[in-house]
Amino acid sequence: MTPEEIVHHIHQINRQILQARPAGGEAVSQQMLELMETAALRGFQFGSNVAMSMVQGALLVQLVRLDGARKKHIE
Repeated sequence: MTPEEIVHHIHQINRQILQARPAGGEAVSQQMLELMETAALRGFQFGSNVAMSMVQGALLVQLVRLDGARKKHIE
């Protein structure tokens, strides 16, 4: 599932929970759902950015090791 699909699924669950509650405050409920969606999507984006940074760091370490090994082999 993409982050957007996960957020949409969570949105549907939250909507069902809110609709099961006593009536009242529809505008507030809609605002809450929108804020929760935004927060969830930002969380996924943050997690993706962190993961990408970790992968880039690991690749850099591997490149440095390979370069060091290549230089030792040439000498």
